[in-house]
Amino acid sequence: MPQNYQFQYKSGLSYVTASNVQGISITVGRQRQLDQYSASTARIEIRYPTGYASPVAEYVSGTQVIIRNATSNLDMWIGRISNVEVRYGIPYSGGVGNADRLTITCEGAFAQLGRMQGNEYALTADTLSAQIFTAATQTGLALNIAGATNPNLSAYTVSGTWGDWFNMAALTTNGRVLDAIAFDSVTLWSPFEVYVSTINFSDTANNATNQVYDNIEFASWADNYYSQVTVDPDSLSPVVVTDPGASAPYRTYRANTLNSSTSQATDLANYLLNNYDSADFALTSISCLAEAQSTFKLDSIAYQTTGPTVNPMFAWCIGTQVNVTFRGTTFTCIIEGATMSATPESSRYTFYLSGADLNAYLRLNNAVFGKLDSNKLGY
Repeated sequence: MPQNYQFQYKSGLSYVTASNVQGISITVGRQRQLDQYSASTARIEIRYPTGYASPVAEYVSGTQVIIRNATSNLDMWIGRISNVEVRYGIPYSGGVGNADRLTITCEGAFAQLGRMQGNEYALTADTLSAQIFTAATQTGLALNIAGATNPNLSAYTVSGTWGDWFNMAALTTNGRVLDAIAFDSVTLWSPFEVYVSTINFSDTANNATNQVYDNIEFASWADNYYSQVTVDPDSLSPVVVTDPGASAPYRTYRANTLNSSTSQATDLANYLLNNYDSADFALTSISCLAEAQSTFKLDSIAYQTTGPTVNPMFAWCIGTQVNVTFRGTTFTCIIEGATMSATPESSRYTFYLSGADLNAYLRLNNAVFGKLDSNKLGY
């Protein structure tokens, strides 16, 4: 089912839909669980035939933009322009350059955090929510947490950027980062706050509840395999835990955290070691063509109309639980990140996944994660 995507930019108090859009791409989240978060991004390619004579004044860094699917009537991604490049072509006649092209790159709000220096601001030891509130006051951004995770964090002097601190907070709580769901807003999403999608993926079924994929990748977790974990809290001595069956030299993962106690750091270290002490062969990504879907749902995998939140955006897919059926076997996975690329003729969605065994927190009333004695030792 072909989709009609729009690039909208803010002009005054309203949004204008750009014309002559030739391509759109979006990247949100991360590919692997141990990847550090960076800002989500979008890239828009536009024909700019009259731009030299009549440039669009709003095509400058900082302009608010929305990428929207007009077919499904859903906003997909929200951010700001970060850079604009123009490639002028030949010929140019009568104020028109038919070969002129414009490339607009955009970024999520996490990029703003990454450019804001902490200037040695001293965060006092407090709960995660309290420190998030203080950071929001200092940065002027809407920083939020979603879910019940609210541990005590240590005092910390922000000598780098506020983005560095936010990444440390995410690592300490094993959370996920969403930064393209609202303007100037970054959310730390609890690993225990998981939306179970009503839309799943299949290599054969293609209907209202299954999106068919045409590419699937399995890979070993060699890059995410460790036999030793060192958790190094900012204000405490490092905690080292080692796989009792391993021998030196160890594959060591080091995590710089904001744990407020040695016991808290030890719990996290044990969880990380139990999670990544084997190089399993696992499902890592699937890719779907929009036009192949009998009922298109790829931009709204996390969409829900009831409950505490309504998630009508592609960028909300991070942290969503989905089932992937492959050759008769169903794999339960969590979406870690995703990409979308589109032209006027076609669009493709790729979802990067982690397996249920890498997200084995005990959750009551959950058919997959609510089983006793089926969970990782952890915090």
